Amino acid sequence: MMIYRSVAQHALTLVLALSISACLMDPAVNHSENVAISLTISSPSSASVLDTTDTTISLAGTAGSDMGISQISWINDRGGAGLANGSDSWHTANIILELGENRITVTAEDTAGATISRTIVVNRESGQTGSVALTWTAPTTRTDGSPLTDLAGFKIYYGRMSGTYDYQIEINNPGILTYVVENLMSGDWYFALAAYDSQGIVSDRSSELVWEIG
Repeated sequence: MMIYRSVAQHALTLVLALSISACLMDPAVNHSENVAISLTISSPSSASVLDTTDTTISLAGTAGSDMGISQISWINDRGGAGLANGSDSWHTANIILELGENRITVTAEDTAGATISRTIVVNRESGQTGSVALTWTAPTTRTDGSPLTDLAGFKIYYGRMSGTYDYQIEINNPGILTYVVENLMSGDWYFALAAYDSQGIVSDRSSELVWEIG
């Protein structure tokens, strides 16, 4: 089913300079100088967050300890728990996923009783898709009030988290003031819009729009 939503119109104005900021990620902190036990989740992905329409998932990875691994266990905060097969190289049976967010924590324990855990967040989606129609008003002035005579196009930013836009669509025609974003999986989607001129100078983003699909 097609779901349409119009963005509240924003009169975008171009900034006269493009600033770039870097986001620094904190490195993993090891709270022990002599950690002798390790655990990784490598399948179906090493990413900490996954999206899927599947009803089950099987995890696999590696573990190690100076004392030897005694067992690998898992638990889903939406229900279900069990033991994985193997030790140094391990895999789980199919884990049932509920719709929405499933936080699955895998824990390795060695023969001395030391443990280490890793968590993966699996978002199970319904498989339904929808579309959102975005509309906006083209800017006519710059931030200093001077006329904007060389508007070149627009950039649509969107993603599954507020302020985090994993996807981008560029519209290199300043006359296009509406766009339909299609094939969106069920759940919340966040959208923002920016304009740019013929020199590639990009405006600030519009206020964010959130819309639920499904």
